[in-house]
This record gives sequence, C-alpha cells and structure tokens, in this order.
Amino acid sequence: MPFDLAWQALDEPSLEHVIASADPGGFKADGQLVLVSDRGPARASYQLECDARWRVRSLHVSVTTAGETRTMMLEADGEGHWQRDGHPQPALDGCIDVDINRTPLTNTLPIRRLKLSPGQARGLDVVYVTVPELELRPVRQRYTRLDQPEPAYRYESGSFRADLPVDGDGFVMDYPQCWQRVGPGELAAR
Repeated sequence: MPFDLAWQALDEPSLEHVIASADPGGFKADGQLVLVSDRGPARASYQLECDARWRVRSLHVSVTTAGETRTMMLEADGEGHWQRDGHPQPALDGCIDVDINRTPLTNTLPIRRLKLSPGQARGLDVVYVTVPELELRPVRQRYTRLDQPEPAYRYESGSFRADLPVDGDGFVMDYPQCWQRVGPGELAAR
C-alpha cells in the first residue's frame, strides 16, 4: 500500500514530504526535508527500510547545504545491533527503532511495531539521529496508547512529552508545536 505524506513545521519554516509503502515484506520510506533553522537552510533526504515486524534494517541519510553534502548509512540486524558506514556501533546495542529528530515519520515505527492496546505503555531505547549534524546516540523513550475514540499516543523522552494523534495507519497527524500534517491546499502562510 503506498502513502504520500507531507508535514509543515510549526516552530520553523520547514517542510517534509515522504513517499512510503508497506506490504507483507516490510515498510519503506523515502523522505525529503527542507529545513531552515538558526544554522541556516539545509536539504535532507532519507531512505528507511524496515522488515515485516517493523524493525529498522537500514537508514541512509544525506544532508546538503551550500557548502557540503554529508551522508550516513545505518544498518541493523533487527535484533539491536548496528553498523554506521560499515563500522559496528556497540553504544547502540539494544535499540530496534530510529528517531530522526526532524521528522514525525519515525514515530510511526514503534507505534506500529509495539501494537499497544488502549492504556498500555512501553519504554524502549531508540537510535536518535540528529539532522543536520548526523550524530547518533541511544535515547530512552516511552509510548502510551491513549484511551480515546481516535487513535493517539503519548510520547515521552526525558522531560519532553507530547500527545500525538495518528491516522488509521499510525502516521502522526499533529505533533503539537512542532509539525502538522498537510494535504493539498493546506499549507499555512507565514
């Protein structure tokens, strides 16, 4: 099943477009971000692949500015072992998911993988990927399936907390004060 998704940043003038697909063999996403932050403008692209159980198998990220292009390739065995550009990353052992700091798409991975029932919660370690820096670190996160008519999840990491309404496929609709999903004709004027 193909997905065509777009989000508009609420805290800075940035956009994301993702073309994704899910089938019995797994999940793939091809994302493009145009970022404008205090560091200046940048373009980031990523290709993400997960297996049939929504475990990350690979993530390729490329960040381009006027001065340079930097890339990173992450590969995982689905059991919590990672390599960056062919080099083992033991500091990331135990992480199954990735969280790219500039996209709401990666919240979908644990939401789909964990299959929480309303009221259930689960803590997990994720590989936190910073864009545009392309730095990696393990981060502890927690997802709680909220008990309400529309599907939503509470996301917590450190002191940060946000309630994320999702569509029927687990894609974030609204990431309060950060991202808003948009469709044709819905981009807000700035």
